[in-house]
Amino acid sequence: MKIARLSLVFPLFWQSIINSYTQIFFAKNRAMGLLIMLVTLFDFHAGISGIVAVLTANIAAYLIGFNRQQIINGLYGFNALLVGLGLGVYFQPNVSYFIILVFISILTLIITVTLEGVLFKYGLPFLSIPFLISIWVITLSSRQITHLELSERGIYTLNEMYALGGLPMLRLYEWFNALDWALPIKIYFRSLGAIFFQYHLFAGILIAVGLIIWSRLAFLFSVTGFAGAYIFYEVVGANIGELNYSYIGFNFILTSIAIGGFFVVPSALSLLWTIITIPILAFLITSGSTILQFLQLSVFSLPFNIVVIMLLYTFKLRENFTDRPALVYPQQFNPEKNLYARLINQTRLAQLDKIPISLPFMGFWKVTQGIDGAYTHQKAWRFAWDFEMVDEGGKTFKDAGDRPEDYFCFNKPVLAPADGYIFEIENTIEDNEIGGFNLKNNWGNSIVMSHATGLFSQMSHLKKDSISVQKGQFVKKGESIACCGNSGRSPYPHLHFQFQNSPEIGSHTLAYPITSYFSKNGKIEFHSLAKPVQDELVCNNQINETLDKALHFIPGQELKFNLTEDNKTTKISWLSETDIYNFTYLICPKTGAKAYFMRTPGSFYFTQFEGDKSSLLYQFYLGAYQIVTGVYAGLVVEDRFPLSLFPNPILRIMQDFTAPFYRFLDANYRIEYKKVKNSIDSELIQMDSEVRFSIFGKQQSRSNYTIEFKNNQLQRMTIMIDERIQILERAL
Repeated sequence: MKIARLSLVFPLFWQSIINSYTQIFFAKNRAMGLLIMLVTLFDFHAGISGIVAVLTANIAAYLIGFNRQQIINGLYGFNALLVGLGLGVYFQPNVSYFIILVFISILTLIITVTLEGVLFKYGLPFLSIPFLISIWVITLSSRQITHLELSERGIYTLNEMYALGGLPMLRLYEWFNALDWALPIKIYFRSLGAIFFQYHLFAGILIAVGLIIWSRLAFLFSVTGFAGAYIFYEVVGANIGELNYSYIGFNFILTSIAIGGFFVVPSALSLLWTIITIPILAFLITSGSTILQFLQLSVFSLPFNIVVIMLLYTFKLRENFTDRPALVYPQQFNPEKNLYARLINQTRLAQLDKIPISLPFMGFWKVTQGIDGAYTHQKAWRFAWDFEMVDEGGKTFKDAGDRPEDYFCFNKPVLAPADGYIFEIENTIEDNEIGGFNLKNNWGNSIVMSHATGLFSQMSHLKKDSISVQKGQFVKKGESIACCGNSGRSPYPHLHFQFQNSPEIGSHTLAYPITSYFSKNGKIEFHSLAKPVQDELVCNNQINETLDKALHFIPGQELKFNLTEDNKTTKISWLSETDIYNFTYLICPKTGAKAYFMRTPGSFYFTQFEGDKSSLLYQFYLGAYQIVTGVYAGLVVEDRFPLSLFPNPILRIMQDFTAPFYRFLDANYRIEYKKVKNSIDSELIQMDSEVRFSIFGKQQSRSNYTIEFKNNQLQRMTIMIDERIQILERAL
């Protein structure tokens, strides 16, 4: 009863405690959290102190009214946890101690929230800075507090192990300490344990196990970073005892995880940067220890905090090579997932900071001169396109083609490619006769539109007196603004189209993609955030109302279905929700599974799946992974899934270790638009999708789906996996 009441008052309370332990490694993993909690209890008083501290911080954060998701993620608790563990090791328990512990935990929370507010505007993490401030404050203050007594634990370690687990625990502890392992290996494990103020080998080994459970890449980077530090100390002749004394080598471990794969997408470059940080950390450890020894304070994790925050800030200030290495967005709380999501979503998510741009015409037009074209698209004007209309035989004109009116594109509407203001107009230049040139007025009649700061579009060679807008006028995307002509340096009617970062007619061109469009070259293909190429037939993605409405899931909307399998029917329901970061998702109330999705102009796609893969929502996620909301019969769209979804866990774990450098697994998606039927009162759209998981190109498993849309709704989905068939139908 009390637990049920607690879940109502403080949802996911226990998860917030577990995540406070794993958040020290930037993780959210229950098994890892429980293992770390067990390790902290090896020193029972320190472990209890940690629990009291994190309970105090999380409950205080909840009662004050801080962001609940941040509390659940453990972001407001892990610094207090570290303070509690540190104090529990250093001081003897008594009434005064626990009073001080509660208030220093609240102080740690206040410092955490303050630093979060300061660093948030720079997009930087506060890491363990609150812990450092609080542990130094209480260490200095304790010299004036007579009721705080220094702990004698650690002096009689064998007695403590016996008290904790009896003779079996004592023998296990002695067995680990007697292992004849190389010194670097022992120091590595003890450095891992030192993160939680546990300085023995057994603790470090258990934490390493937890690290592997959470992320194979994190473990790989931690070993690489520490090994690099050990070698560096040996090469430069520095005192390797600095790694051994208090085992502050954990600075190298945490920095390697943070830069190698958590805040930065794992790659060979991120690994290189972890190696570059090793000498910097070594200098900061040595110099910081020298300075702080005058106050009799430990350097703790100060070098880690300085290096990670400064390096992330440096990465954010880059103007070029912003993906070398790339910063993580959105955060998946797992290096493998960060990498796999980046590989899949880098094109999709690239649209988030782009202005939605359409082609400036209706129907299919041919690219008769593309980027780096053979005639006029050279040097500073290389990023431009010339478009013309062609018939089924590929001709651009009818009859003899000796008059502008003979050309199919002449006098056809030119459309605004995006919302914006009309910035510049030229409308008085005569159209050329066929084969003629006007080199004096090279661009001919033109329009320049402003879409955003530093982003302009230019349409040129327009028909004289055809421009229907005025300077300063705001125009919506798709509005007719002029007609295609043959003015300027134009021997044949065509439309010149380019982007530029200044408003003058004829400015230097800018490389900028079209948001979504179709190309036709024997088959229809969909392109997202791409640039048309020479000789392609291209047209805009015309959004289909049935698909667009069917896939427009409104927060709070409930989707009800009947599931039929083996002649049995059960009811299924999903809810559409939005989280605190404004990410939208479908959730299955029964299993708790979540499928995150995005809508962009012309397409719907899933971005992430969390939870129980036995949920039918997972099959919907797979089968409807990406759906283009423009419809052409025969259209084929292909995509790839994150490798974190690979069904074979052993192969997936093997892949995790090599993923930044070599990938031997594949997870492919293909959807084909099979049927489009229109009737008086409704439209039926049917598409078939296929999901294939492969190793070294050899198929391991496959599932097929048939999806039908009707009456502006997802009407039916048939799921075929091996011999199993499930039919999901919309419930009335």
